Amino acid sequence: MDSPKGLAATTASVSEKPHILRAKLSPRLSFLQSLPRTRIVEHIHAAREAKLVLVHGPAGFGKTTVMLQYFVQLQQRETATAWLTIDSADNDVARFIPYIVSAFHMIDPTIRSGLDGDALNAIGNVDGAALDLANHLSAFTRPFALFLDDFEEIRNPTVFELVRKLIGYLPAHGRLVIGSRTIPEIGLGRLRAHGELIEITTPQLRFTSEETASFLRHRRGLALSDDHVLKLQQHTDGWAAALWLASLALHDRENPQQFIDTFDGANATITDYLVEDVLSRQPDNVRSFLLRTSVLTELGVALCDHVLGRDDSHEMLPYIERAHLFLVPQDLDRRWYRYHALFRDFLRAQLKQTSSDVVAGLHRRASNWYANESRPVPAIEHALWSGNVQHTIFLLAAHAEALLWEGRARLLARWFDSPTLVGKLKTFPRLILVHAWALTFIHRYQHAMYLLGQVQATKGLGDNPDEATWGQINALQAFILAMTDQMSQAAARWRACLGRLSPQEPFPYGMLATSYAYCLIAESRFTEARNFLDEANHSYLRIGNTFIVPVAICLEGAIDFAQGRLLSAVSRFRAALAGATADYLCRVSGTAVPVAFLAEALYELNELDEAERLLNVYLPLLKEMAAPDQLITSYAVLARIANSRGQTDQAVDILTEMESVGHQQALPRMVATARLERSRTALMQGNVDAAEDYLSSAAEESTWMAFEGVVPHANDIESPALARLRLDVRCRHGDGAIAGLKSAIKHAEGLHRYRQALKLNILLAEALYDAGQPSMGMRRLRDALQFAAGEGFVRTFVDEGASVIRLVAEFESTIQRGEGHGQMGGELMALVDTILIAGGGARVRKADAGVPPSVGGASPDTLSKRERQVLGLLASGLRNRTIAEKLFVSETTVKAHLRSINVKLGTQSRTHAVAVARQRGWIA
Repeated sequence: MDSPKGLAATTASVSEKPHILRAKLSPRLSFLQSLPRTRIVEHIHAAREAKLVLVHGPAGFGKTTVMLQYFVQLQQRETATAWLTIDSADNDVARFIPYIVSAFHMIDPTIRSGLDGDALNAIGNVDGAALDLANHLSAFTRPFALFLDDFEEIRNPTVFELVRKLIGYLPAHGRLVIGSRTIPEIGLGRLRAHGELIEITTPQLRFTSEETASFLRHRRGLALSDDHVLKLQQHTDGWAAALWLASLALHDRENPQQFIDTFDGANATITDYLVEDVLSRQPDNVRSFLLRTSVLTELGVALCDHVLGRDDSHEMLPYIERAHLFLVPQDLDRRWYRYHALFRDFLRAQLKQTSSDVVAGLHRRASNWYANESRPVPAIEHALWSGNVQHTIFLLAAHAEALLWEGRARLLARWFDSPTLVGKLKTFPRLILVHAWALTFIHRYQHAMYLLGQVQATKGLGDNPDEATWGQINALQAFILAMTDQMSQAAARWRACLGRLSPQEPFPYGMLATSYAYCLIAESRFTEARNFLDEANHSYLRIGNTFIVPVAICLEGAIDFAQGRLLSAVSRFRAALAGATADYLCRVSGTAVPVAFLAEALYELNELDEAERLLNVYLPLLKEMAAPDQLITSYAVLARIANSRGQTDQAVDILTEMESVGHQQALPRMVATARLERSRTALMQGNVDAAEDYLSSAAEESTWMAFEGVVPHANDIESPALARLRLDVRCRHGDGAIAGLKSAIKHAEGLHRYRQALKLNILLAEALYDAGQPSMGMRRLRDALQFAAGEGFVRTFVDEGASVIRLVAEFESTIQRGEGHGQMGGELMALVDTILIAGGGARVRKADAGVPPSVGGASPDTLSKRERQVLGLLASGLRNRTIAEKLFVSETTVKAHLRSINVKLGTQSRTHAVAVARQRGWIA
């Protein structure tokens, strides 16, 4: 038997080969590349406002040719360009993002590549790449274009959403060019409405009569009459592939009339032509080569020799290319090729029709070749296509766990769900467990639980399962319980399997330790949680490469955050996102979680732009992969950012979507937290009745019963109990509110939850002040500010609204009047200033000091060079978009500069800022 060698020793080898990477990131040659497409390319050049160029039409209409010619012209104009050819494997987000980032790395080398730059032998080192990409897109000043071809291969809604977000971040001088046989679901309606889309569709791709004549006579050298050209144009209806095929046939005919009369350009006619004029004319050995290699998605000399059992592929491949038999080179060295899709599909249909008995064997030999080359992904793909269950299971047993460690959950789920394997794994409990883990990571919990029941029912496991299998089953069940927000049941299940899993099973043991630490953090058992996280990290070091590593780092940061060590938490979250050491590669699946933690911490530091940018890039991933707490905080932070900028309608939309996602994913706590946020917002707006209604809805006992005695991360400082205390303070419930707050502070401090205690102390300061105890209120506020100053807590004050902002302004005034409370150090003064500016309290403070808001000691040097440019263009009456185009930045960057100008000048609007600048003589 033709068996693969050494598979058991290569379980960690799941890398792509360098030629695949080069091929994906290189413009793809086309057998139609000589077709004249000048008309279309000039049309694209003329559409200067378009962020997206979409070229879509059926196979054989020359979409790639249009893209290639446009690509070449842009390069001639010194526009920065990059090309990425999409394939079905890019539906795996963990594979797609590193490629897209690496494509942008070719445009701007300062963007960190998503791939290993030394050997290009690993996919998935995101290293915070999406964040870098978002930052660079807004600052990159050269015109650029990214080309994505074969986009019809994408079916994953998360990838569609990521591309939609990417288009939104493109600056005015950036462009995305997509080629697809279908219309992608990437928000085209919005782009059309804003004039940012140019579509090249089938009618435009069809050849005109003039283009047909030019192609046949000048490019193909055919001496055809006008009548012949007209008939071919009519018969083919301008279909590029049909014209190409006709030109090939006419080269061998002295009298073209008969062929032209019978060639109608229809699919059936083309098939007849391919059979009669292409395939039948080839020598037997060439015809056999063409048919049998059609099972391959790529053709290389060694691969073809092995699959066909021959040794002349080094001669056959160049011959087929020279014969114009639809063979497309994949690299400049011509070491790898592929058939054009039309011809490949035709060959496969012919092979099935004439020699169906050999297809399985060809796939099997291809699978073995890939396995021996340490390329398990295509090896398993061909094994599945071969229908050989035993061989497929053999390969999965060798590689599935390593792929799981790398976060390839969607790929694994697709394989295990294939008809070849359905119902065939009942006696392979470890593979069933891998399948269940994969399903869990893509939120298919019900199917995963069904599979776990299958494992328990397997002969020999139902009554007395071995310890490792029993431990894995319980660990996964506990994980599913946690992911579905059943915290108490999850904790009990984790404790039940603590002694059952051994560190010798590094992945499930590491998952157990990490997940149980998550539970312990919610129970405020922080020291024990850190101990389990240490054990988890030891397990992951044994694996060497797993997407869970960043999650473990984030949980350590979550402990710091809860205990009030904000700066340490931010440091950990950044390390988790960026892949702090070179010891592991940070998979996309694990990157989404650090984003949620980091964005929340950045928001607290008042770094709103970076927090928003992170969440806008990663929210599609978070919806697909994140745990409930990370999903909840992400939506809540986005809503608060929108509110802070006066975008109340957008904030309402975000909370509505948050509730919708909560319902879809059966997460009642997410729905309840959205209503808590609505309650807080209503209270800040002075609508006490609405705040009470939302709070009553959010605080339903059935929602929170499962969280008795625990503090979920997302509800550390926004829970029904805290919301009730806030409402009591604002409703002037006096002694009752004060007593409740003091009791809550004592409880929070007893749990070492100093972030929560800080929030409660702010509310207590307000309650005391309003209750006629201003001195005690100010002392309480001073203590809160001193604690916050050392760590940079800002939004926890600002988010309490105007009443707390006025209190902070009053505190500053009492210090300036020398009325006690001690002296303000530099950190404390800076924090007070930041809070007042962020909360809109600067005007109150300056009015109290007798200084008009628009007058102060600022000089032109107060503003950066770029801010002065923005201010000057603003004074000329230009809109944000026009300013962005003139400065070669994004609108988001312009808005950021405007906010900074307002803060530095103490102004409240763009008009106010221009007026102040003119008053000071900075602008004319």
